[in-house]
Amino acid sequence: MFGKRNRTAEPAQPRQDSPTPGGRGPSGSPSGEARLPWSEDPSSAACNLAAGNLANNLGTWVAHEGRLHAETYVAVSGAIAGYAAQRTLMAAHTFSLPPDMQMVTTASGDRYLFGDSLNDMLFAKTEADAGGRVWPRAVSAAVGAGLPLSSTPGLDDMFGHVTGSLGGPMEGRPSTGQDHQPIVPVRELLALHWPHVARLFQADFDDTHRRFGPVPLKWWCAVAAHVTARPVVEVSNVLDPAIALTILMESAIYASKLTRF
Repeated sequence: MFGKRNRTAEPAQPRQDSPTPGGRGPSGSPSGEARLPWSEDPSSAACNLAAGNLANNLGTWVAHEGRLHAETYVAVSGAIAGYAAQRTLMAAHTFSLPPDMQMVTTASGDRYLFGDSLNDMLFAKTEADAGGRVWPRAVSAAVGAGLPLSSTPGLDDMFGHVTGSLGGPMEGRPSTGQDHQPIVPVRELLALHWPHVARLFQADFDDTHRRFGPVPLKWWCAVAAHVTARPVVEVSNVLDPAIALTILMESAIYASKLTRF
Protein backbone atom coordinates (compact mmCIF):
# COMPACT_ATOMS: atom_id res chain seq x y z
CA MET A 1 0.00 0.00 0.00
CA PHE A 2 2.88 2.31 0.68
CA GLY A 3 5.39 3.56 -1.81
CA LYS A 4 3.37 5.40 -4.44
CA ARG A 5 5.57 8.32 -3.54
CA ASN A 6 9.04 8.35 -2.06
CA ARG A 7 10.05 11.02 0.35
CA THR A 8 12.81 11.13 2.93
CA ALA A 9 11.27 11.15 6.37
CA GLU A 10 12.45 13.82 8.78
CA PRO A 11 12.08 13.97 12.57
CA ALA A 12 8.45 14.69 13.39
CA GLN A 13 9.22 17.78 15.45
CA PRO A 14 7.48 21.04 14.63
CA ARG A 15 9.64 23.23 12.43
CA GLN A 16 9.37 26.97 12.70
CA ASP A 17 8.44 29.29 9.87
CA SER A 18 9.19 32.97 10.28
CA PRO A 19 6.43 34.69 12.27
CA THR A 20 7.49 38.13 11.14
CA PRO A 21 5.58 40.13 8.51
CA GLY A 22 8.58 40.11 6.22
CA GLY A 23 9.25 36.41 6.60
CA ARG A 24 8.33 33.50 4.41
CA GLY A 25 5.00 31.78 4.44
CA PRO A 26 4.01 28.16 5.04
CA SER A 27 5.03 26.97 1.59
CA GLY A 28 8.36 28.73 1.63
CA SER A 29 7.30 31.55 -0.68
CA PRO A 30 7.12 35.21 0.36
CA SER A 31 4.42 35.33 2.98
CA GLY A 32 2.26 38.03 1.34
CA GLU A 33 0.29 38.46 4.54
CA ALA A 34 -2.49 40.30 2.73
CA ARG A 35 -3.45 36.90 1.30
CA LEU A 36 -3.77 35.31 4.72
CA PRO A 37 -7.12 35.68 6.49
CA TRP A 38 -5.44 36.22 9.85
CA SER A 39 -2.81 38.73 8.67
CA GLU A 40 -4.35 41.70 10.51
CA ASP A 41 -5.10 39.75 13.68
CA PRO A 42 -2.89 40.17 16.78
CA SER A 43 -2.37 36.40 16.71
CA SER A 44 -0.99 36.43 13.15
CA ALA A 45 2.46 35.26 14.22
CA ALA A 46 0.97 32.27 16.06
CA CYS A 47 -1.16 31.43 13.02
CA ASN A 48 1.85 31.69 10.69
CA LEU A 49 3.85 29.36 12.89
CA ALA A 50 1.05 26.80 13.11
CA ALA A 51 0.40 26.88 9.35
CA GLY A 52 4.08 26.46 8.58
CA ASN A 53 4.55 23.70 11.10
CA LEU A 54 1.52 21.79 9.88
CA ALA A 55 2.45 22.13 6.21
CA ASN A 56 6.05 21.09 6.84
CA ASN A 57 5.33 18.14 9.11
CA LEU A 58 2.13 16.55 7.83
CA GLY A 59 3.89 14.41 5.23
CA THR A 60 6.35 13.20 7.84
CA TRP A 61 3.57 12.18 10.19
CA VAL A 62 1.85 10.19 7.45
CA ALA A 63 5.02 8.61 6.03
CA HIS A 64 5.88 5.01 6.86
CA GLU A 65 9.51 3.94 6.60
CA GLY A 66 10.24 7.01 4.51
CA ARG A 67 7.46 6.33 2.00
CA LEU A 68 4.35 8.42 1.61
CA HIS A 69 1.01 7.04 0.43
CA ALA A 70 -0.65 9.68 -1.76
CA GLU A 71 -4.30 8.91 -0.98
CA THR A 72 -3.63 8.82 2.76
CA TYR A 73 -1.74 12.11 2.64
CA VAL A 74 -4.57 14.05 1.00
CA ALA A 75 -7.21 12.31 3.15
CA VAL A 76 -5.45 13.31 6.37
CA SER A 77 -5.12 16.90 5.18
CA GLY A 78 -8.82 17.06 4.36
CA ALA A 79 -9.85 15.42 7.62
CA ILE A 80 -7.84 17.91 9.66
CA ALA A 81 -9.35 20.83 7.74
CA GLY A 82 -12.89 19.51 8.16
CA TYR A 83 -12.62 18.89 11.88
CA ALA A 84 -10.86 22.22 12.43
CA ALA A 85 -13.75 23.93 10.62
CA GLN A 86 -16.22 22.31 13.02
CA ARG A 87 -14.15 23.40 16.03
CA THR A 88 -14.07 27.00 14.82
CA LEU A 89 -17.81 27.03 14.30
CA MET A 90 -18.59 25.45 17.66
CA ALA A 91 -16.29 27.89 19.46
CA ALA A 92 -18.61 30.70 18.37
CA HIS A 93 -21.57 28.87 19.97
CA THR A 94 -20.15 27.84 23.32
CA PHE A 95 -23.33 26.86 25.11
CA SER A 96 -25.46 25.40 22.32
CA LEU A 97 -25.45 24.24 18.74
CA PRO A 98 -25.89 26.88 16.03
CA PRO A 99 -29.63 27.43 15.39
CA ASP A 100 -29.67 25.52 12.10
CA MET A 101 -27.62 22.59 13.37
CA GLN A 102 -28.93 19.19 14.33
CA MET A 103 -27.43 16.02 15.74
CA VAL A 104 -28.24 12.83 13.83
CA THR A 105 -27.86 9.44 15.51
CA THR A 106 -27.38 6.25 13.48
CA ALA A 107 -28.63 2.79 14.40
CA SER A 108 -25.20 2.01 15.86
CA GLY A 109 -25.48 4.95 18.26
CA ASP A 110 -22.92 7.18 16.55
CA ARG A 111 -23.86 10.86 16.37
CA TYR A 112 -23.08 13.30 13.55
CA LEU A 113 -23.54 17.02 13.04
CA PHE A 114 -25.56 18.42 10.14
CA GLY A 115 -26.44 21.98 9.15
CA ASP A 116 -25.87 24.73 6.61
CA SER A 117 -23.66 26.72 8.96
CA LEU A 118 -21.32 23.73 9.22
CA ASN A 119 -21.25 23.28 5.44
CA ASP A 120 -20.53 26.98 5.03
CA MET A 121 -17.33 26.54 7.03
CA LEU A 122 -15.95 24.47 4.14
CA PHE A 123 -16.88 26.82 1.28
CA ALA A 124 -16.37 30.51 0.57
CA LYS A 125 -19.48 32.66 0.18
CA THR A 126 -17.38 35.76 -0.47
CA GLU A 127 -13.98 36.42 -1.96
CA ALA A 128 -12.78 37.45 1.49
CA ASP A 129 -13.54 33.93 2.78
CA ALA A 130 -11.62 32.14 0.03
CA GLY A 131 -8.28 32.02 1.80
CA GLY A 132 -9.77 30.47 4.91
CA ARG A 133 -11.94 27.68 3.53
CA VAL A 134 -10.84 24.25 2.37
CA TRP A 135 -12.80 24.04 -0.91
CA PRO A 136 -11.35 27.14 -2.64
CA ARG A 137 -7.85 26.34 -1.40
CA ALA A 138 -7.99 22.73 -2.59
CA VAL A 139 -9.68 23.56 -5.91
CA SER A 140 -7.07 26.22 -6.66
CA ALA A 141 -4.30 23.70 -6.00
CA ALA A 142 -5.95 21.04 -8.18
CA VAL A 143 -6.44 23.48 -11.06
CA GLY A 144 -2.84 24.57 -10.70
CA ALA A 145 -1.84 20.90 -10.91
CA GLY A 146 -3.67 20.51 -14.23
CA LEU A 147 -7.33 19.88 -13.44
CA PRO A 148 -9.67 21.77 -15.80
CA LEU A 149 -12.02 23.93 -13.77
CA SER A 150 -14.93 22.39 -15.66
CA SER A 151 -13.90 18.94 -14.38
CA THR A 152 -14.00 19.67 -10.65
CA PRO A 153 -16.03 17.04 -8.75
CA GLY A 154 -19.64 17.87 -7.98
CA LEU A 155 -20.39 19.08 -4.47
CA ASP A 156 -23.80 17.39 -4.37
CA ASP A 157 -22.19 14.08 -5.32
CA MET A 158 -19.55 14.37 -2.61
CA PHE A 159 -22.03 15.34 0.10
CA GLY A 160 -24.37 12.58 -1.07
CA HIS A 161 -21.61 9.98 -0.82
CA VAL A 162 -20.58 11.04 2.68
CA THR A 163 -24.08 11.18 4.13
CA GLY A 164 -25.23 8.07 2.30
CA SER A 165 -22.35 6.00 3.64
CA LEU A 166 -22.83 6.84 7.32
CA GLY A 167 -23.34 3.67 9.31
CA GLY A 168 -22.33 1.46 6.40
CA PRO A 169 -19.15 -0.29 5.21
CA MET A 170 -18.05 2.74 3.18
CA GLU A 171 -18.29 5.18 6.06
CA GLY A 172 -15.15 7.30 6.18
CA ARG A 173 -14.05 6.06 2.78
CA PRO A 174 -13.98 8.28 -0.34
CA SER A 175 -15.98 7.47 -3.48
CA THR A 176 -12.84 7.05 -5.59
CA GLY A 177 -12.86 3.27 -6.00
CA GLN A 178 -10.86 0.49 -4.40
CA ASP A 179 -7.60 1.53 -6.09
CA HIS A 180 -7.64 5.00 -4.57
CA GLN A 181 -8.31 4.64 -0.86
CA PRO A 182 -6.43 5.90 2.20
CA ILE A 183 -4.78 3.19 4.27
CA VAL A 184 -7.53 3.29 6.93
CA PRO A 185 -10.88 5.11 7.20
CA VAL A 186 -10.87 8.83 7.93
CA ARG A 187 -12.06 8.47 11.52
CA GLU A 188 -8.96 6.40 12.33
CA LEU A 189 -6.69 8.83 10.51
CA LEU A 190 -8.12 11.73 12.49
CA ALA A 191 -7.75 9.88 15.78
CA LEU A 192 -4.11 9.21 14.97
CA HIS A 193 -3.10 12.66 13.73
CA TRP A 194 -5.36 15.22 15.41
CA PRO A 195 -3.37 15.15 18.70
CA HIS A 196 -0.33 16.38 16.75
CA VAL A 197 -2.39 19.16 15.18
CA ALA A 198 -3.84 20.21 18.53
CA ARG A 199 -0.31 20.40 19.94
CA LEU A 200 0.71 22.77 17.15
CA PHE A 201 -2.37 24.94 17.70
CA GLN A 202 -1.76 25.05 21.44
CA ALA A 203 1.90 26.02 20.85
CA ASP A 204 3.04 24.91 24.31
CA PHE A 205 6.17 22.96 23.36
CA ASP A 206 9.08 25.42 23.29
CA ASP A 207 9.90 28.99 24.30
CA THR A 208 9.54 30.42 20.78
CA HIS A 209 6.02 29.10 20.31
CA ARG A 210 4.98 29.98 23.87
CA ARG A 211 6.13 33.52 23.21
CA PHE A 212 3.63 33.94 20.37
CA GLY A 213 0.97 31.90 22.10
CA PRO A 214 -1.71 29.49 20.91
CA VAL A 215 -3.79 29.85 17.77
CA PRO A 216 -7.24 31.21 18.70
CA LEU A 217 -10.03 28.79 17.87
CA LYS A 218 -11.53 31.27 15.45
CA TRP A 219 -8.51 30.71 13.16
CA TRP A 220 -8.23 26.92 13.34
CA CYS A 221 -10.44 26.54 10.26
CA ALA A 222 -8.41 29.01 8.19
CA VAL A 223 -5.00 27.67 9.23
CA ALA A 224 -5.91 24.04 8.49
CA ALA A 225 -7.60 25.00 5.20
CA HIS A 226 -4.55 26.97 4.10
CA VAL A 227 -2.38 23.87 4.36
CA THR A 228 -4.55 21.65 2.12
CA ALA A 229 -3.14 23.05 -1.11
CA ARG A 230 0.29 21.49 -0.61
CA PRO A 231 -0.68 17.78 -0.55
CA VAL A 232 -2.79 18.12 -3.72
CA VAL A 233 0.17 19.59 -5.58
CA GLU A 234 2.76 17.24 -4.11
CA VAL A 235 0.91 14.07 -5.13
CA SER A 236 -0.05 15.30 -8.60
CA ASN A 237 2.71 13.27 -10.27
CA VAL A 238 1.12 10.01 -9.05
CA LEU A 239 -2.51 10.89 -8.34
CA ASP A 240 -4.92 12.61 -10.72
CA PRO A 241 -5.86 16.02 -9.25
CA ALA A 242 -9.58 15.25 -9.62
CA ILE A 243 -9.15 12.12 -7.50
CA ALA A 244 -6.98 13.93 -4.97
CA LEU A 245 -9.54 16.72 -4.69
CA THR A 246 -12.40 14.25 -4.23
CA ILE A 247 -10.56 12.34 -1.50
CA LEU A 248 -9.59 15.52 0.29
CA MET A 249 -13.04 17.10 0.19
CA GLU A 250 -15.01 13.99 1.10
CA SER A 251 -12.62 13.50 4.02
CA ALA A 252 -13.20 17.11 5.08
CA ILE A 253 -16.99 16.82 4.80
CA TYR A 254 -17.01 13.60 6.81
CA ALA A 255 -14.62 14.84 9.52
CA SER A 256 -16.63 18.03 9.97
CA LYS A 257 -19.60 15.89 11.07
CA LEU A 258 -17.81 13.76 13.63
CA THR A 259 -18.59 14.13 17.32
CA ARG A 260 -16.01 11.57 18.41
CA PHE A 261 -13.04 9.68 17.01
